[in-house]
Amino acid sequence: MSLHQLPETIRVIAARATPVPDVNTQVVNELKEVAGAAKEKTNTVFQNLPALLTRAAIALGVLLAGVVIFRIIRFLIRKIMHARSNASPESVRKIETSRSIITSVISYLWYFVVVAVALRLIGLDLTSILAAAGVVGIAIAFGAQTMVQDILSGLFIWGEGSITVGDIVTLNGMSGTVESISIRTTTIRDFNGNVYTIPNGDIRAVTNLSRGFKRAVVTIPCPYEENQERLVQMIREEMETAAKEIEGIDTVPEVMSIVSFEQNAVNLQIAVVCPVGEHWRVERDIRTRVKARFDREGIVMPHYTLPKA
Repeated sequence: MSLHQLPETIRVIAARATPVPDVNTQVVNELKEVAGAAKEKTNTVFQNLPALLTRAAIALGVLLAGVVIFRIIRFLIRKIMHARSNASPESVRKIETSRSIITSVISYLWYFVVVAVALRLIGLDLTSILAAAGVVGIAIAFGAQTMVQDILSGLFIWGEGSITVGDIVTLNGMSGTVESISIRTTTIRDFNGNVYTIPNGDIRAVTNLSRGFKRAVVTIPCPYEENQERLVQMIREEMETAAKEIEGIDTVPEVMSIVSFEQNAVNLQIAVVCPVGEHWRVERDIRTRVKARFDREGIVMPHYTLPKA
């Protein structure tokens, strides 16, 4: 064998000593490795399964206990707040508003702590979760501006006392009785029973019908043909009787002469101070009495009639 044939001979011998596996063999070997790793992980999971189930059961128990304890806390807050209120309706409304806000704040803090403890019991690293939450919080900070605005507005509403639970209000064109004020939303129920939940940050102008007193105002359409002085005197006589018989008013309703003209009627107006929330009933009673008096006197109130064909 010549010297120039020696490298080629060595290459052939090396190739025969360490044969290169084909593609199929490589795939089979890789599948075996994956199956072995999966089997090892499965064995690990089954070995740790009792401990995992125990931790999950304890975490679930913590969550249930947290719910029960918070209900007890809410009950105690209600008892304590009601014990501090006196008999005046205004005091009761303020106490109920404070209870609603305090309960809302405590609920957020309490459930955060309970969930954090449950996650810790399961085995999740709370430090890494909080770190990730901080990073995510920076990313969604702009999206959370509305929530922050709602919370700040709720604190201002509570501090200023412009709205209290039990008040009759008009918010964003919706009227009703305030049922609850939380840290983020205000809930009102209208006369029909519909419930509206309004974010505190969306509340701009507030019309509160429950502060001090309310005035019942009734507009009476009268025919042009009747003598206006006679009508005014007649209605005043009727209102003197109404002041003695209508519950909730202490003074004789004021009868104002002509307040406006319409195409087929002259409008008179009646006004009287009444308790908060009672003006609708007082207005109905006044209208009923005026209509009955007109009927007895033979006065036909202006009304629309269909033209004859």
